Amino acid sequence: MNLSPDRKLLFRPSAAPVVVSVFLALVPLLGHAARVIEATAIPFTGFLSKADFDQRYPGEEIADLSALDPGWYVIYEHEALTYYFGPVLLESTGQDYLVQLTKTVEAAVASRPSIEGYRLELSYEPKQNNSSASGAGSAEPPTSAGTAGSGSPQPTAEPGIWGFIKRIFGL
Repeated sequence: MNLSPDRKLLFRPSAAPVVVSVFLALVPLLGHAARVIEATAIPFTGFLSKADFDQRYPGEEIADLSALDPGWYVIYEHEALTYYFGPVLLESTGQDYLVQLTKTVEAAVASRPSIEGYRLELSYEPKQNNSSASGAGSAEPPTSAGTAGSGSPQPTAEPGIWGFIKRIFGL
């Protein structure tokens, strides 16, 4: 990779754990707001510098989590920092992203043991209050009692060839 003399890599690709720890330590604290970033950014957390990551994936700060688009989110929390990577349509895809981010964060923790008290989880968001008057419009995924499968939202069946094609490709 050719870099101009004034542009140097802050981190070597082999230093992924250091990059993640710096990334997680240098991101400005958002208070109670969450930063929502597309899930496809997760693979880049291990090797992009903070500036490059922020430029490529600026995300969106959301103070009200009920305003999240429905879907599966990989959530990283540490002290006052909260990242929501998503939404992801399928729970299994979210689990794959969670495994990938977990490995990256564990590598960062191994190189910098002072990082502690963080939380990583996969969650269907937005959470609905149990006090809602009706279940209509609920963003919660179907429960296993109502459907067979992994708990991912199941698409409704459309008759005909297009419905068949959509079911095959998970659209």
